[in-house]
Amino acid sequence: MDTVKHQKKNTSALKKSKSVKNINHYTNVHGLPSIEKIVSSVEDTPRPISTQIVGTIPEWIKGNFLRNGPGKFEIGNHKFNHWFDGMALMHQFKISNGQVTYKSRFLSSDSYQTNKEHNRIAISEFGTVTMPDPCKNVFQRFLSRFESHKPTDNANVSFVTYKGDYYVSTETNIMHKVDPDTLETEK
Repeated sequence: MDTVKHQKKNTSALKKSKSVKNINHYTNVHGLPSIEKIVSSVEDTPRPISTQIVGTIPEWIKGNFLRNGPGKFEIGNHKFNHWFDGMALMHQFKISNGQVTYKSRFLSSDSYQTNKEHNRIAISEFGTVTMPDPCKNVFQRFLSRFESHKPTDNANVSFVTYKGDYYVSTETNIMHKVDPDTLETEK
C-alpha cells in the first residue's frame, strides 16, 4: 500500500518535471520543438569563401553543387508564420582542383523585392497571409480582404535544369532563370 502511494507521488512529481522540461524544450516558433535554428534568418554571401576540407576530394570531381531553400524569415518587424515561407536563398558549392568554395544569394523575385521595398511582408506566402496596407483607409482595407492574392514567385524549393538552363521553382507555376555561376536572377 505504501508503495502505491509512493508511486502516485512520484508519478505526479514526474509529470510536473516533464512539463517543465517540455516548456524549456519548445521554442517560440508556434510550439514546434527544436527547429529554432532552422527558421533563423541568415545573410547572403555573394562573394565566394573558401572552405576547410577534411580528407581529399578526387581531382576528377568538378562543378557546382546548387541548393536553395528559405533564408530570410523576417521583413522589417514582421515574421513569416511558416518555415516554408522564408525568402529564397540559393547556395553554390563550387568544387574544383580538390577545393570547395561557397557563396549564396537571395533570389531577386518580385516577392522579395516588394517585401524589401515596403519593409514588411507585402506578398502572401504558403503559411503567411499579408495584412492590408496600413496606408489604406478603413474601407480600402476592408475591400482588400476580397481581392484575390497573386501567387508568390518566391521559388525556394529546388533547382531545375531545362535545355541547359537553370531555374528555381516552388509549388506555384512561376519559375526564375538563374545563372549557375553568379547566382544572379535573370528576368
